[in-house]
Amino acid sequence: MKAFKSTAWTLTLAVIFILVVSPAAAQNPASAPATEQSPGLAVQWMELLYRRIEAEKFSAPAAARLYAYAGITLYEAVHPGIPDSFSMSRQLNGLPNMPAIEPNAVYDWPTAANGALSTLLTGLLGTDSAGEIERLRQMQINDRARSLEAEVIERSLAFGDSIAQTVLAWAANDNYEATRGLPYEPKTGDPSYWINTTGAPPVEPHWGAIRPFALYTADSCAVPLKMPFSTDPNSTFYLQAMEVVNMGKNLTPEQKDIARRWVDTPGGSGTPAGHWVLVENQLTTLLDLDLGMASMMYGLTGVALGDAFISAWSLKYQQPLIRPVDYIRQYIDPTWTSFVETPAFPEYPSGHSVVSAAAAEVLSTMFGTVAFTDRSGRLHGYDDRSYTSIEALAYEASISRMYGGIHYRAGMEGGLRQGRCVGQNVLKFVRLRPIPQGE
Repeated sequence: MKAFKSTAWTLTLAVIFILVVSPAAAQNPASAPATEQSPGLAVQWMELLYRRIEAEKFSAPAAARLYAYAGITLYEAVHPGIPDSFSMSRQLNGLPNMPAIEPNAVYDWPTAANGALSTLLTGLLGTDSAGEIERLRQMQINDRARSLEAEVIERSLAFGDSIAQTVLAWAANDNYEATRGLPYEPKTGDPSYWINTTGAPPVEPHWGAIRPFALYTADSCAVPLKMPFSTDPNSTFYLQAMEVVNMGKNLTPEQKDIARRWVDTPGGSGTPAGHWVLVENQLTTLLDLDLGMASMMYGLTGVALGDAFISAWSLKYQQPLIRPVDYIRQYIDPTWTSFVETPAFPEYPSGHSVVSAAAAEVLSTMFGTVAFTDRSGRLHGYDDRSYTSIEALAYEASISRMYGGIHYRAGMEGGLRQGRCVGQNVLKFVRLRPIPQGE
Protein backbone atom coordinates (compact mmCIF):
# COMPACT_ATOMS: atom_id res chain seq x y z
CA MET A 1 0.00 0.00 0.00
CA LYS A 2 1.25 3.49 -0.71
CA ALA A 3 2.82 5.37 2.17
CA PHE A 4 0.50 8.34 1.84
CA LYS A 5 -2.93 9.03 0.42
CA SER A 6 -3.31 9.05 -3.34
CA THR A 7 -2.82 12.20 -5.39
CA ALA A 8 -6.57 12.47 -5.89
CA TRP A 9 -7.16 12.18 -2.17
CA THR A 10 -4.46 14.78 -1.48
CA LEU A 11 -6.13 17.26 -3.81
CA THR A 12 -9.52 16.54 -2.28
CA LEU A 13 -8.14 17.03 1.20
CA ALA A 14 -6.53 20.30 0.16
CA VAL A 15 -9.87 21.60 -1.11
CA ILE A 16 -11.65 20.51 2.06
CA PHE A 17 -8.92 22.15 4.13
CA ILE A 18 -9.38 25.47 2.36
CA LEU A 19 -13.16 25.33 2.62
CA VAL A 20 -13.75 24.16 6.17
CA VAL A 21 -10.66 24.70 8.29
CA SER A 22 -10.72 28.28 9.47
CA PRO A 23 -8.55 30.17 11.93
CA ALA A 24 -9.71 30.58 15.51
CA ALA A 25 -12.34 33.18 16.11
CA ALA A 26 -10.92 36.47 17.36
CA GLN A 27 -10.78 36.48 21.12
CA ASN A 28 -11.59 39.38 23.39
CA PRO A 29 -8.47 41.56 23.81
CA ALA A 30 -8.90 41.15 27.57
CA SER A 31 -8.19 37.41 27.17
CA ALA A 32 -4.44 36.88 27.51
CA PRO A 33 -3.33 34.83 24.47
CA ALA A 34 -2.22 31.25 25.07
CA THR A 35 1.09 32.27 23.50
CA GLU A 36 1.71 34.41 26.58
CA GLN A 37 0.83 31.71 29.12
CA SER A 38 2.98 29.11 30.87
CA PRO A 39 2.59 25.44 29.86
CA GLY A 40 3.06 24.27 33.46
CA LEU A 41 -0.60 23.33 33.83
CA ALA A 42 -0.46 21.09 30.76
CA VAL A 43 2.69 19.39 32.02
CA GLN A 44 0.95 18.59 35.31
CA TRP A 45 -1.91 16.91 33.46
CA MET A 46 0.43 14.87 31.27
CA GLU A 47 2.33 13.75 34.36
CA LEU A 48 -0.94 12.69 35.99
CA LEU A 49 -1.96 10.77 32.88
CA TYR A 50 1.41 9.00 32.82
CA ARG A 51 1.04 7.98 36.49
CA ARG A 52 -2.51 6.71 36.02
CA ILE A 53 -1.62 4.72 32.89
CA GLU A 54 1.17 3.07 34.85
CA ALA A 55 -1.06 2.42 37.87
CA GLU A 56 -3.95 1.03 35.81
CA LYS A 57 -1.57 -1.11 33.69
CA PHE A 58 -2.87 -0.07 30.29
CA SER A 59 -1.37 -1.97 27.36
CA ALA A 60 1.07 -0.05 25.17
CA PRO A 61 -1.45 0.46 22.31
CA ALA A 62 -4.25 1.46 24.69
CA ALA A 63 -1.96 3.94 26.45
CA ALA A 64 -0.99 5.55 23.14
CA ARG A 65 -4.68 6.02 22.39
CA LEU A 66 -5.11 7.92 25.69
CA TYR A 67 -2.08 10.14 25.10
CA ALA A 68 -3.44 10.95 21.64
CA TYR A 69 -6.86 12.00 22.90
CA ALA A 70 -5.27 14.03 25.69
CA GLY A 71 -3.00 15.92 23.28
CA ILE A 72 -5.86 16.62 20.87
CA THR A 73 -8.15 17.79 23.67
CA LEU A 74 -5.49 20.07 25.15
CA TYR A 75 -4.88 21.70 21.79
CA GLU A 76 -8.57 22.16 20.99
CA ALA A 77 -9.19 23.79 24.38
CA VAL A 78 -6.35 26.26 23.85
CA HIS A 79 -6.48 26.88 20.11
CA PRO A 80 -8.99 29.80 20.19
CA GLY A 81 -6.33 31.61 22.24
CA ILE A 82 -3.60 30.97 19.65
CA PRO A 83 -3.62 33.72 17.01
CA ASP A 84 -4.35 32.44 13.47
CA SER A 85 -4.58 28.82 14.53
CA PHE A 86 -6.66 26.03 12.98
CA SER A 87 -8.78 23.45 14.74
CA MET A 88 -8.04 19.78 14.09
CA SER A 89 -11.73 19.31 13.34
CA ARG A 90 -12.25 17.66 9.94
CA GLN A 91 -8.50 17.25 9.64
CA LEU A 92 -8.54 14.14 11.82
CA ASN A 93 -10.72 11.19 10.84
CA GLY A 94 -14.28 11.95 11.87
CA LEU A 95 -13.42 14.69 14.37
CA PRO A 96 -16.48 16.99 14.41
CA ASN A 97 -16.56 20.74 14.79
CA MET A 98 -15.63 21.94 18.26
CA PRO A 99 -17.82 24.18 20.44
CA ALA A 100 -17.25 27.89 19.79
CA ILE A 101 -16.26 30.55 22.28
CA GLU A 102 -18.70 33.32 23.13
CA PRO A 103 -18.09 36.48 21.10
CA ASN A 104 -16.53 39.32 23.10
CA ALA A 105 -16.24 37.19 26.24
CA VAL A 106 -13.06 36.88 28.30
CA TYR A 107 -11.43 33.43 28.61
CA ASP A 108 -8.49 32.06 30.53
CA TRP A 109 -6.84 29.41 28.37
CA PRO A 110 -5.02 27.55 31.15
CA THR A 111 -8.37 27.15 32.89
CA ALA A 112 -10.01 26.00 29.65
CA ALA A 113 -7.28 23.36 29.35
CA ASN A 114 -7.83 22.37 32.98
CA GLY A 115 -11.54 21.84 32.39
CA ALA A 116 -10.97 19.95 29.16
CA LEU A 117 -8.32 17.54 30.42
CA SER A 118 -10.00 16.84 33.74
CA THR A 119 -13.30 16.02 32.03
CA LEU A 120 -11.62 13.96 29.31
CA LEU A 121 -9.57 11.86 31.72
CA THR A 122 -12.55 11.32 33.99
CA GLY A 123 -14.30 9.82 30.97
CA LEU A 124 -11.39 7.69 29.77
CA LEU A 125 -9.70 6.43 32.92
CA GLY A 126 -10.95 4.06 35.59
CA THR A 127 -12.80 5.17 38.71
CA ASP A 128 -9.62 4.76 40.78
CA SER A 129 -8.27 7.85 39.02
CA ALA A 130 -11.25 10.08 39.88
CA GLY A 131 -9.89 11.42 43.15
CA GLU A 132 -6.51 12.43 41.74
CA ILE A 133 -8.16 14.05 38.72
CA GLU A 134 -10.52 16.09 40.86
CA ARG A 135 -7.74 17.22 43.20
CA LEU A 136 -5.61 18.52 40.33
CA ARG A 137 -8.60 20.23 38.72
CA GLN A 138 -9.47 22.03 41.95
CA MET A 139 -5.85 22.92 42.70
CA GLN A 140 -5.50 24.58 39.31
CA ILE A 141 -8.82 26.39 39.73
CA ASN A 142 -7.66 27.76 43.07
CA ASP A 143 -4.36 28.86 41.57
CA ARG A 144 -5.98 30.76 38.70
CA ALA A 145 -8.64 32.25 41.00
CA ARG A 146 -5.93 34.27 42.75
CA SER A 147 -5.72 36.60 39.77
CA LEU A 148 -8.95 36.06 37.82
CA GLU A 149 -12.62 36.83 38.36
CA ALA A 150 -14.92 33.92 39.19
CA GLU A 151 -16.97 34.58 36.05
CA VAL A 152 -13.91 34.09 33.81
CA ILE A 153 -12.98 30.88 35.62
CA GLU A 154 -16.50 29.46 35.27
CA ARG A 155 -16.79 30.40 31.59
CA SER A 156 -13.37 28.93 30.78
CA LEU A 157 -14.05 25.70 32.65
CA ALA A 158 -17.39 25.31 30.88
CA PHE A 159 -15.73 25.80 27.50
CA GLY A 160 -13.05 23.23 28.34
CA ASP A 161 -15.67 20.79 29.59
CA SER A 162 -17.62 21.15 26.32
CA ILE A 163 -14.47 20.45 24.28
CA ALA A 164 -13.84 17.29 26.28
CA GLN A 165 -17.41 16.08 25.88
CA THR A 166 -17.13 16.50 22.11
CA VAL A 167 -13.87 14.53 22.02
CA LEU A 168 -15.30 11.82 24.28
CA ALA A 169 -18.27 11.37 21.93
CA TRP A 170 -15.82 11.08 19.02
CA ALA A 171 -13.64 8.61 20.92
CA ALA A 172 -16.65 6.44 21.72
CA ASN A 173 -16.89 5.51 18.03
CA ASP A 174 -13.25 4.56 17.37
CA ASN A 175 -13.92 0.78 17.67
CA TYR A 176 -12.13 0.49 21.01
CA GLU A 177 -15.14 -0.93 22.84
CA ALA A 178 -16.07 -3.11 19.87
CA THR A 179 -12.67 -4.83 20.00
CA ARG A 180 -12.79 -5.65 23.71
CA GLY A 181 -12.96 -9.39 24.27
CA LEU A 182 -13.03 -10.41 20.61
CA PRO A 183 -11.67 -13.95 20.12
CA TYR A 184 -8.31 -14.46 18.46
CA GLU A 185 -6.76 -17.58 17.00
CA PRO A 186 -3.05 -17.33 16.11
CA LYS A 187 -2.11 -18.32 12.58
CA THR A 188 -0.69 -21.81 12.23
CA GLY A 189 0.75 -24.02 9.53
CA ASP A 190 3.98 -22.17 8.75
CA PRO A 191 7.26 -22.26 10.74
CA SER A 192 7.65 -18.49 10.32
CA TYR A 193 4.48 -17.76 12.31
CA TRP A 194 4.58 -16.29 15.79
CA ILE A 195 4.27 -18.76 18.67
CA ASN A 196 2.88 -17.33 21.88
CA THR A 197 5.06 -19.16 24.39
CA THR A 198 4.71 -16.48 27.09
CA GLY A 199 1.60 -17.90 28.74
CA ALA A 200 -0.01 -14.43 28.62
CA PRO A 201 -2.98 -13.51 26.41
CA PRO A 202 -2.01 -11.96 23.04
CA VAL A 203 -1.78 -8.17 23.40
CA GLU A 204 -4.45 -6.30 21.42
CA PRO A 205 -4.68 -8.61 18.38
CA HIS A 206 -7.48 -6.46 16.90
CA TRP A 207 -5.83 -3.06 17.40
CA GLY A 208 -5.52 -2.61 13.65
CA ALA A 209 -9.31 -2.12 13.59
CA ILE A 210 -9.09 0.99 15.78
CA ARG A 211 -9.93 4.13 13.80
CA PRO A 212 -6.70 5.96 12.91
CA PHE A 213 -6.33 9.60 13.87
CA ALA A 214 -4.65 11.05 10.76
CA LEU A 215 -3.70 7.99 8.69
CA TYR A 216 -6.08 7.28 5.81
CA THR A 217 -6.06 3.60 6.83
CA ALA A 218 -4.22 1.59 9.45
CA ASP A 219 -1.90 0.27 6.74
CA SER A 220 -1.16 3.52 4.91
CA CYS A 221 2.42 3.49 6.23
CA ALA A 222 2.96 -0.27 6.43
CA VAL A 223 6.48 -1.48 5.59
CA PRO A 224 5.98 -5.22 4.99
CA LEU A 225 8.77 -7.60 5.93
CA LYS A 226 10.90 -8.56 2.92
CA MET A 227 13.18 -11.09 4.58
CA PRO A 228 12.23 -14.67 3.63
CA PHE A 229 12.03 -17.10 6.52
CA SER A 230 14.79 -19.70 6.43
CA THR A 231 16.70 -22.05 8.70
CA ASP A 232 19.67 -22.22 6.33
CA PRO A 233 22.77 -21.04 8.28
CA ASN A 234 23.75 -18.93 5.26
CA SER A 235 20.37 -17.20 4.96
CA THR A 236 19.70 -13.62 5.99
CA PHE A 237 17.05 -14.75 8.48
CA TYR A 238 19.41 -17.16 10.24
CA LEU A 239 22.24 -14.61 10.27
CA GLN A 240 19.96 -11.98 11.80
CA ALA A 241 18.99 -14.46 14.52
CA MET A 242 22.69 -15.18 15.11
CA GLU A 243 23.28 -11.45 15.47
CA VAL A 244 20.75 -11.42 18.31
CA VAL A 245 22.48 -14.42 19.92
CA ASN A 246 25.95 -12.90 19.70
CA MET A 247 24.80 -9.49 20.83
CA GLY A 248 23.11 -11.02 23.88
CA LYS A 249 26.30 -12.88 24.85
CA ASN A 250 28.42 -9.73 24.72
CA LEU A 251 26.23 -6.98 26.12
CA THR A 252 28.16 -4.14 27.75
CA PRO A 253 26.94 -2.55 30.99
CA GLU A 254 25.74 0.45 28.98
CA GLN A 255 23.80 -1.74 26.55
CA LYS A 256 22.15 -3.55 29.44
CA ASP A 257 21.20 -0.21 30.96
CA ILE A 258 19.71 0.94 27.64
CA ALA A 259 17.71 -2.29 27.32
CA ARG A 260 16.31 -1.90 30.84
CA ARG A 261 15.42 1.79 30.67
CA TRP A 262 13.40 1.28 27.47
CA VAL A 263 11.47 -1.82 28.57
CA ASP A 264 8.44 0.32 29.53
CA THR A 265 6.32 -2.68 30.46
CA PRO A 266 2.66 -1.92 31.28
CA GLY A 267 2.40 -1.55 35.03
CA GLY A 268 6.12 -0.82 35.28
CA SER A 269 5.98 2.54 33.51
CA GLY A 270 3.67 4.74 31.46
CA THR A 271 4.49 2.55 28.40
CA PRO A 272 6.69 3.47 25.38
CA ALA A 273 4.39 6.28 24.26
CA GLY A 274 4.51 7.69 27.78
CA HIS A 275 8.29 7.72 27.61
CA TRP A 276 7.93 10.21 24.77
CA VAL A 277 5.34 12.26 26.66
CA LEU A 278 7.89 12.65 29.46
CA VAL A 279 10.38 13.86 26.87
CA GLU A 280 7.81 16.42 25.70
CA ASN A 281 7.34 17.58 29.28
CA GLN A 282 11.07 18.28 29.51
CA LEU A 283 11.13 20.07 26.16
CA THR A 284 8.61 22.62 27.45
CA THR A 285 11.26 23.85 29.89
CA LEU A 286 14.34 23.33 27.73
CA LEU A 287 12.85 25.23 24.78
CA ASP A 288 10.91 27.72 26.93
CA LEU A 289 7.64 26.87 25.21
CA ASP A 290 4.48 28.84 25.85
CA LEU A 291 1.10 27.16 26.36
CA GLY A 292 0.16 27.64 22.72
CA MET A 293 3.25 26.00 21.28
CA ALA A 294 3.21 23.27 23.94
CA SER A 295 -0.38 22.41 23.08
CA MET A 296 0.59 22.13 19.41
CA MET A 297 3.45 19.82 20.37
CA TYR A 298 1.28 17.57 22.55
CA GLY A 299 -1.48 17.57 19.94
CA LEU A 300 0.62 16.65 16.90
CA THR A 301 2.88 14.23 18.77
CA GLY A 302 -0.16 12.65 20.41
CA VAL A 303 -1.68 11.96 17.00
CA ALA A 304 1.62 10.42 15.89
CA LEU A 305 1.79 8.22 19.00
CA GLY A 306 -1.77 6.99 18.51
CA ASP A 307 -1.37 6.27 14.81
CA ALA A 308 2.04 4.64 15.32
CA PHE A 309 0.57 1.88 17.47
CA ILE A 310 -2.41 1.37 15.17
CA SER A 311 0.00 1.10 12.23
CA ALA A 312 2.46 -1.22 13.99
CA TRP A 313 -0.12 -3.53 15.55
CA SER A 314 -2.09 -3.87 12.33
CA LEU A 315 1.00 -5.17 10.53
CA LYS A 316 2.14 -7.31 13.46
CA TYR A 317 -0.94 -9.50 13.33
CA GLN A 318 -1.12 -9.55 9.53
CA GLN A 319 2.47 -10.77 9.30
CA PRO A 320 2.82 -12.62 12.63
CA LEU A 321 6.55 -13.33 12.72
CA ILE A 322 8.22 -15.76 15.11
CA ARG A 323 10.10 -14.14 17.98
CA PRO A 324 13.90 -14.55 18.26
CA VAL A 325 13.65 -16.61 21.44
CA ASP A 326 11.54 -19.29 19.74
CA TYR A 327 13.52 -19.33 16.50
CA ILE A 328 16.85 -19.50 18.33
CA ARG A 329 15.74 -22.28 20.67
CA GLN A 330 14.42 -24.36 17.77
CA TYR A 331 17.26 -23.89 15.29
CA ILE A 332 20.37 -22.57 17.09
CA ASP A 333 20.54 -22.99 20.88
CA PRO A 334 17.78 -24.67 22.92
CA THR A 335 19.07 -23.09 26.16
CA TRP A 336 19.16 -19.49 24.93
CA THR A 337 17.10 -16.79 26.65
CA SER A 338 16.61 -13.10 25.97
CA PHE A 339 17.90 -10.38 28.30
CA VAL A 340 14.45 -8.75 28.29
CA GLU A 341 11.34 -10.87 28.74
CA THR A 342 9.67 -11.59 25.39
CA PRO A 343 6.21 -9.94 25.16
CA ALA A 344 2.98 -11.62 24.05
CA PHE A 345 2.66 -10.32 20.51
CA PRO A 346 4.35 -10.96 17.14
CA GLU A 347 7.82 -9.65 16.32
CA TYR A 348 7.49 -7.51 13.20
CA PRO A 349 7.69 -4.54 13.19
CA SER A 350 9.28 -3.33 16.41
CA GLY A 351 6.64 -1.23 18.15
CA HIS A 352 9.29 0.80 19.99
CA SER A 353 10.87 1.62 16.64
CA VAL A 354 7.61 2.71 15.01
CA VAL A 355 6.42 4.89 17.87
CA SER A 356 9.84 6.43 18.54
CA ALA A 357 10.49 7.30 14.89
CA ALA A 358 6.99 8.79 14.58
CA ALA A 359 7.41 10.97 17.68
CA ALA A 360 10.93 12.02 16.71
CA GLU A 361 9.81 12.95 13.19
CA VAL A 362 7.21 15.35 14.58
CA LEU A 363 9.38 16.81 17.33
CA SER A 364 12.47 17.21 15.14
CA THR A 365 10.44 18.93 12.44
CA MET A 366 8.90 21.29 14.97
CA PHE A 367 12.06 22.16 16.89
CA GLY A 368 15.04 21.09 14.80
CA THR A 369 18.10 19.30 16.17
CA VAL A 370 17.97 19.56 19.94
CA ALA A 371 20.59 18.19 22.33
CA PHE A 372 19.16 17.47 25.76
CA THR A 373 19.51 15.41 28.92
CA ASP A 374 16.62 13.06 29.62
CA ARG A 375 15.85 13.06 33.34
CA SER A 376 12.65 11.03 33.13
CA GLY A 377 14.49 7.84 34.11
CA ARG A 378 14.63 9.10 37.69
CA LEU A 379 11.03 7.93 38.09
CA HIS A 380 12.24 4.33 37.85
CA GLY A 381 15.71 4.52 39.32
CA TYR A 382 17.77 5.25 36.19
CA ASP A 383 20.49 7.86 35.84
CA ASP A 384 20.07 10.89 33.61
CA ARG A 385 21.16 10.28 30.02
CA SER A 386 22.25 12.86 27.46
CA TYR A 387 21.51 12.84 23.73
CA THR A 388 22.79 14.99 20.88
CA SER A 389 19.41 15.01 19.14
CA ILE A 390 15.84 13.76 19.37
CA GLU A 391 16.62 11.37 16.51
CA ALA A 392 19.42 9.87 18.63
CA LEU A 393 16.87 9.15 21.35
CA ALA A 394 14.60 7.40 18.84
CA TYR A 395 17.43 5.25 17.53
CA GLU A 396 18.40 4.22 21.06
CA ALA A 397 14.81 3.23 21.82
CA SER A 398 14.87 1.09 18.70
CA ILE A 399 18.23 -0.62 19.22
CA SER A 400 17.32 -1.28 22.86
CA ARG A 401 14.99 -4.04 21.65
CA MET A 402 17.87 -5.81 19.93
CA TYR A 403 19.96 -5.46 23.08
CA GLY A 404 17.05 -7.01 24.91
CA GLY A 405 17.01 -9.96 22.51
CA ILE A 406 13.41 -9.58 21.45
CA HIS A 407 13.77 -8.19 17.90
CA TYR A 408 15.77 -8.93 14.79
CA ARG A 409 17.49 -6.06 13.00
CA ALA A 410 14.81 -6.20 10.29
CA GLY A 411 12.11 -5.48 12.87
CA MET A 412 14.02 -2.47 14.11
CA GLU A 413 14.89 -1.04 10.70
CA GLY A 414 11.45 -1.65 9.17
CA GLY A 415 9.85 -0.16 12.25
CA LEU A 416 11.93 3.01 12.00
CA ARG A 417 10.91 3.48 8.36
CA GLN A 418 7.26 2.87 9.18
CA GLY A 419 7.36 5.30 12.09
CA ARG A 420 8.93 8.07 10.03
CA CYS A 421 6.11 7.65 7.54
CA VAL A 422 3.53 7.98 10.32
CA GLY A 423 5.16 11.17 11.59
CA GLN A 424 5.42 12.62 8.10
CA ASN A 425 1.76 11.82 7.49
CA VAL A 426 0.76 13.82 10.57
CA LEU A 427 2.88 16.79 9.52
CA LYS A 428 1.59 16.66 5.94
CA PHE A 429 -2.12 16.38 6.63
CA VAL A 430 -2.70 18.18 9.95
CA ARG A 431 -2.15 21.92 9.73
CA LEU A 432 -2.42 24.02 12.88
CA ARG A 433 -1.40 27.32 11.31
CA PRO A 434 -1.54 28.87 7.82
CA ILE A 435 1.18 27.86 5.38
CA PRO A 436 3.60 30.79 4.87
CA GLN A 437 3.53 32.30 1.39
CA GLY A 438 6.08 30.56 -0.81
CA GLU A 439 6.45 27.42 1.36
